[in-house]
Amino acid sequence: MSFRRWWAILGMTGGYVGLVPGVEFDPGLLRQGSTINLERFQASDSVPQGDFALDIILNQQWIGRRTVFLRNRDASGQAAPCYDRILLEELGLDLARLAAQPRKQLIIPDSCMMLPQLLVAASEDLDFGALQLRLEIDRSLLRRQPQDNLPFHTWDAGVTAGFVDYRLNVHEQHDLLAGSRSQQGYLGLRAGFNTGDWYWRHEGNAQMSDKRAARYQPGATSVRRDVPLWSAQLTLGDGYAAGDVFDSSAFRGLRLSTDERMLPRAQRGFAPVVRGVANTTSLLSIRQRGMLLHESTVPPGPFEIDDLYASGLNDDLEVTLEEADGSVRRFTLPYQAAPLALREGASRFDLSAGVWRDDLGRPGPGHVQGSWQQGVDNTFSVHGGAWLAEDYLASAMGGAINSRFGAFGLTAYQAQASLGQGRSAQGQALRFSWRQRVEATATDLSASLTHRNSADYYSFDEFARTSQQTQRTNQRSPQHWRAAMTLQQRLPGSGRLSLRASAGKQWGSGVGNREYNVGYYNNLRSLSYGMTLGREYRGNGQAVSALTLTASLPLGLQRRGSLSSSMSRDSEGGARTNVRWSATAGEDGQWGYGLSSVYQEGRQGGAGLDANLVHRSPTGELSGVVAQRQGSRQLALGARGSVVAHPGGVLLAQPLGESFAIVHAPFAEAARIQQHPSVRLNAQGFAVVPSLSPYSVNTVDLDPKGMSQDVELQISGQSVVPRAGAVTLLHYPTRSGRLLMLEARNEHGHALPFGAQVFDVQGDEVGMVGQGSRLHFRSHDARGRVRVSWGEQADASCWLDYAEGAASTCTSGPADEA
Repeated sequence: MSFRRWWAILGMTGGYVGLVPGVEFDPGLLRQGSTINLERFQASDSVPQGDFALDIILNQQWIGRRTVFLRNRDASGQAAPCYDRILLEELGLDLARLAAQPRKQLIIPDSCMMLPQLLVAASEDLDFGALQLRLEIDRSLLRRQPQDNLPFHTWDAGVTAGFVDYRLNVHEQHDLLAGSRSQQGYLGLRAGFNTGDWYWRHEGNAQMSDKRAARYQPGATSVRRDVPLWSAQLTLGDGYAAGDVFDSSAFRGLRLSTDERMLPRAQRGFAPVVRGVANTTSLLSIRQRGMLLHESTVPPGPFEIDDLYASGLNDDLEVTLEEADGSVRRFTLPYQAAPLALREGASRFDLSAGVWRDDLGRPGPGHVQGSWQQGVDNTFSVHGGAWLAEDYLASAMGGAINSRFGAFGLTAYQAQASLGQGRSAQGQALRFSWRQRVEATATDLSASLTHRNSADYYSFDEFARTSQQTQRTNQRSPQHWRAAMTLQQRLPGSGRLSLRASAGKQWGSGVGNREYNVGYYNNLRSLSYGMTLGREYRGNGQAVSALTLTASLPLGLQRRGSLSSSMSRDSEGGARTNVRWSATAGEDGQWGYGLSSVYQEGRQGGAGLDANLVHRSPTGELSGVVAQRQGSRQLALGARGSVVAHPGGVLLAQPLGESFAIVHAPFAEAARIQQHPSVRLNAQGFAVVPSLSPYSVNTVDLDPKGMSQDVELQISGQSVVPRAGAVTLLHYPTRSGRLLMLEARNEHGHALPFGAQVFDVQGDEVGMVGQGSRLHFRSHDARGRVRVSWGEQADASCWLDYAEGAASTCTSGPADEA
C-alpha cells in the first residue's frame, strides 16, 4: 500500500477522507551541495496534468475504463483526479446526497472538483504507472444497483477487423485385403468482418472425395449489432428463432431478442427476492446447502435482497438474521428453478420475421413469431407467444412455479394449419417438467413429459417441411408422447448413483421405445471408476442389455498424463475393450499424444492400435491420427486455426471464440499471455487472445518470461468488457533498448545529482542517475547523446555524449545544441 493510500485513510477530517500531502525528503541526507529538485519525489507517483484513460476500481469492483482529468493540486506540479458531474454519475454517486455547496459547484458547466472538495466519505488511490484509480465510496452514497453492474458505455465494440476461422480434416481409408484406397476431406469456415457496431458473419463448408469434386455449401450469413437500451441483439439475415417457448427454427429475415449476457449476473436466470423486517441493526446471512451466498448488515426496518446470483443448485435458501441484542431468527425460502423461470419483475422477449429455410438454405413459407417471458414474484413466472404464417397459426401459454414441492414448468400449445388440397389440421400439445432436491437424503429428482393430443398437431418446422412436399415429409410420423425421469443420489464418501428411465411412442406405431439405465461412479484416491448397466426395448419389442466398466488414473508428478480403460459387452454378443494412454509435453503443454489398444469381438472383431499426435501453437493446431485394424488402416490429418486481418497487419491464430482480442506490445517478442500459455507475441509484438467472455470483465496479462531483456513492459495487464463478436485491441506500451550503465561527471569533475532524470534527444525520459554518479538508461545505440536534468532552472541540466563502456563528461549548454 502506498503512503498516499495511508494518508487517505488517516486524513479523515470534516466528515470526509482526503488526500493529504505528508512526506518530505530532507535534502541534508544527500551529498552536500546537491541541488536536485525533489518535488517530484514528494508523492508516491509523478503525475502530470491532463486527460488520461484510467481503469477505475470502485469498492474493489472493476467498473470500466474512463477518461479522467488530472489537475495540479498546487504549485508542486503533482496532479490528482478532478471529478465532474458526468464522471460522478457514471460512478453511481447519488448527487442528491452531496452537500449544498459541491452540488451547486457541479452544476456550473465544465467544472470539476477534487475528492476532498466533495465532502463525502471516500478515498482514492491513483496508481499512475498502472493507469489505475482505486476508489472507496460509502455505499450509502451510491445509487442502488447490482454490484457487478457494467453500464453499456463500458462495453468495448472493438476495432475494424476481419477474420476467417477454419477447420480442415483429410481422411484416407486403406483396405489392405482388397488393395483399395479412398480419400475424403472436409473444410469448415466461419468468416467475419467488424466495422463500428455492426458485425458481419458467414458460415459454410466444403466436402470433397476421390469420387466427387469439391463443392462449397454456404450456410448462414448475417449481420448483427447490439441494442443496449433493451439488452437485446438485432440480427439481419440468417438466424434461428429462439427455442425457449417454441421449438427453434431456422429463418432468413430479422430477429430482435433479449441477450441475457448483457445483464449483470445478479439479474440473470432465476433467484428469489429475500424480504424481511429487522428489529435492530442486524447481520443478514443467506446460505444454500451450507454455502454462504450473501452477507450484509441491514438497518432496522424492512429489507430486500434482490441481487442474488442465479445458482446452478436447486435447494431452499436458509436465511439467518442476527439482531443487535443477540437473538437469532431463521427462515427458509423455496428455491427450485423451473425452465423459463425468471426473477420477480424480470422479462425476456424474442421477435423474428422472415422466411423459413431448410438444412440446405432453401426458403420456405414466410412467418412472424414473438414470445414473452415475465417473472411475477418468487413463486410464479409466466410466458406465452404466437406464430403466424400463411396457412399456419400457433399459440403458446404457460408458467413456471417455484415451490417447496419442487419446480414445475408447464406450457400448452395450440396450432392449426392448411396443408393444401382441402386438407387442414388442428391439434394441441403439452410440455411438462419437474425437478426437486431432497436435502435430507441428498437426492436430485427430475421428470419431463411432452404429449400431443393428435397427429394433426404441427410445429412450424414440421409444417414448413410438409409444405415442400418432399419424400421425407410425406413419411411424417409425429411423436405421440415422450417421458423421462432421472434420479441422482449422493452416497457416503465420494460415491454417486444415477438412475434414468425414458419411454416414448410415435403416432401410427403400435410399439413404443423404452430405455432404462443405472450407473455407479466413485473414486479411490486418484483412481476414478464407474459402472453402467442399461437395457433398451426397441420398436420391434426386442430387448438389448449392455454393461460398461470404465476407469481412469492420472500419471506423473504434475499429472500431465493419464491411463484410462473401458470394457463393454451387450446381450447381442458384442464386446469391446479399450486401453488408452495419453499425455502432454512442452513448457506450455503445446504437445499432446496418445496410444490406444482396442480389442473387439463380433463379425468385424479383432485387435487394433490407434495413435494420435497434436501440436498447439500461437498460429493454430495440427493433428494426426493413425488407426490400424485387421485388414484396414486409416490415416487422418487435421488443422484448426484462423487468419485475422486488422489495422496492424495479418495474423495467424488459434481457433477463435465469439469474441477475441488482439494484443500489441511493440518489441515484446515471445512474451506469453498468462491466460493462454500457448499464445506468445510474434516478432512484431502482436498476438491473438482466442476467446473472451462477452459482457464480462476479462483480464489479459503478459508474462515477460522469454522476452528480450532489452524491452521493458510499461504495463503488464489490462481489463476489458467486450461485446459479443467484438475484436478488441489491447495496446501495452513498452520501453526498448539496451540497458546501459555509464559513469559520468560534470565538467568540474563532480558527481551528478543522485536521482536526476535522463532524457534522449527527442525529450523522452529514458532513465535516471543512480548512486556513484552512474547513469542507468535504455538506448538502441551504443553511442549517442542524452540530457541530464535535476531541476527547472536553466543551469540545472547538462548534455552528455556517451560511448558504452567509457566514462563521460556532462557539459552545460543550451538545449538547441542537441
